[in-house]
Amino acid sequence: MSRENFYSRDEEWLKDTDEQFPRNNLPEEPTGPDVPPDTEPLDPAELSAAEESVSESSSTPMQTYLKHLYRLELLTPEEEHTTTCLLRELEDKLIALLQKRGIELVQLRSEGVEQRGSTGAYDHGLIIARAEDLLAERKLPQRDRSSMQSLLRRFQEQRKKLIQCNLRLVIAIAKRFRNPSVPFIDLIQEGNVGLMKAIERFKPQMGYRFSTYAYWWIQQEIQLALRRNDDLVRQPANVQDDLRAIYRAIGQVRAEGLPASDENLAKYTGLDLERVQSLLKLPGPTGSLDEPVTDDQNSTRLDYAPADELFNTDELVTNQELAQRLREAVARLPARQRTVLNLRYGLVSDRDCSFRVIGEQLGLSQERARQLHSDALRQLKRQWR
Repeated sequence: MSRENFYSRDEEWLKDTDEQFPRNNLPEEPTGPDVPPDTEPLDPAELSAAEESVSESSSTPMQTYLKHLYRLELLTPEEEHTTTCLLRELEDKLIALLQKRGIELVQLRSEGVEQRGSTGAYDHGLIIARAEDLLAERKLPQRDRSSMQSLLRRFQEQRKKLIQCNLRLVIAIAKRFRNPSVPFIDLIQEGNVGLMKAIERFKPQMGYRFSTYAYWWIQQEIQLALRRNDDLVRQPANVQDDLRAIYRAIGQVRAEGLPASDENLAKYTGLDLERVQSLLKLPGPTGSLDEPVTDDQNSTRLDYAPADELFNTDELVTNQELAQRLREAVARLPARQRTVLNLRYGLVSDRDCSFRVIGEQLGLSQERARQLHSDALRQLKRQWR
C-alpha cells in the first residue's frame, strides 16, 4: 500500500488524533497485581481537552451522549473517597443479608496475573440480581425485607453515582486508543466495562484515589477489545505499538503544517526509517461488505463497489445464452428423461433430488432413475455436438 493510500484511509480518524497527554505530577501509587507501576491517572484539564476534541468531530449520537455527561459534576477527592467507602459498606451489609438467607456468592477471580486466586471482590450485578430475586419471593420477614430494600436502593444509587462521575475518564482514555478498525463508541463501551470492574474490585483502604485505580482497568478492557478486533492476519504486539506511534506522529506532523513524509514520521516516532517504511506497506484493516456507510444504515460498502468487481457483463450474457440453449435441448428429450433431469438438477423447482426421491415420485426403482439420467445426458451430448 502506498503512503498516500495509507494516509487517506485514516483521514477521518487522523483529524481527531491529539497529542500525547502530558504526565501529571501525582505521586507514584502502590503497585500490585491489579495496579501496574505504569498507571497514569488523568487530571481534569486532560478530561476537558479530550471531551472538546471528541465533541467537535462526533456524530449526533456521540454529541448527545457527551451533552449528558457535561451535566454530571465530577467528584472531588474527598467526595470520591466518601462514595467508595459508603459503597463498600453497603455491599458488605447486602452480602451479609444474602448469606444469612443461605445465598452464597462466588468471589471474582483476579485477572492479568499468574496466580489467578480470589480477589475478595464480588460481582455487583450478581449481588443486585440475588437481592431482587429474594425480594420477589416475598418470604422475608418484614424487618429484613425493609432493610434489604433500603440497602439495595442505596447501594444502586452510590454505584450509579460512581459510574456516571467517571464516564468522562473513560472517554479520555478511549481517545488515546482510537483505531480505524474499531468504532470509537465501541471503545467507550469496552472502557465502561473496565470502569465497572474497577468499582467491584476497589478497596478504599488501598490508600489512593479510585480514578487512579480505574485508569488501568479501563485501559486494559480497551486494549483487549483492540486485540479481539485485530486483522485476519494477527500482528505482533510490537508492530501494533509502532503503528499506533505512527498514527499519532501523522497527526502531530500535520498539526505543525509539515508533510507526513517517511523521514518526518521516523523523526517523531524515534523509529528507523526502514521500519517506518515497512510498517506503512502493511495492508489496512479488513472490513465487511455489509457494513453500513451512511447514518441511516441503509447503504453498505457493497452498494458502492465497482460493478466489475461484482460481475462481468459479457460473462452474464454468455451464461444466459447457454442456459437458453440448455432449456431447448432438454425440451427435446423424451418426457421421462426430461422429468428425471428437471428433478435431479432442480431446473424447475430449484430443488435438487436424489435418485431415490426421483424413483419414489415416478414409481421407479432407484437404479432405473439412474439409468434414465445417464440416457438423458448422452442424448444432450449428441445434441450439443
